[in-house]
Amino acid sequence: MTTSEADPATIDGRTARGVRTRDALIDATMELVDEGDLRPTAPRIAERAGVSVRTVFQHFDDLETLFREFGDRAFERVAALAFRIDPDAPLAYRVERFVQQRCEINEALNPINRAASLQAPTSPAIRAQIKRGHDLATEFLQQVFATELAALGSHADGLFDGLRFATAWSTWNMCRHIEGRDVDASTEAVRRVVETVLAGCGFDPADSSG
Repeated sequence: MTTSEADPATIDGRTARGVRTRDALIDATMELVDEGDLRPTAPRIAERAGVSVRTVFQHFDDLETLFREFGDRAFERVAALAFRIDPDAPLAYRVERFVQQRCEINEALNPINRAASLQAPTSPAIRAQIKRGHDLATEFLQQVFATELAALGSHADGLFDGLRFATAWSTWNMCRHIEGRDVDASTEAVRRVVETVLAGCGFDPADSSG
């Protein structure tokens, strides 16, 4: 019997199993990275997913393709933590919410970003995902602090760069893994720098007026 003659229910069943297997392989990759395996190989991914190595390459052309979909899963993790911050809210409120959100996202992505930094030099897919994340974070920052950036006009670069560097994952990684600070201490450090940058540009980060 050819594929075209097969029972549609049979085809749908095969498709569903294929989707489940792909998801299982991506889940396995995520689990390994979260556990500290920053360079997961096809055999380790297959073992964790409970399939053969051959199955990995039946569903993905290569590990680069798998890592691309793994990156998409990472963005789903970010989406679950992201929330809109009203750009017209008082500055103190925006600072508090922005810092809290960025630190939670950086913590959730810590193992993923550590793995990505190792793999990026040889992986165009991972470099593209890093650029995508960078662009989204930049756009969000510009939205939250649009009033302050606009007020500075052509001199806004200092504020923009200061906020961006203070809340970048690299800063979070330094606090958490190089200096060994816990989440609360790291979050407080990021908050202090954000407030210092704003104050240095002429804004009162404690301003709660609407």
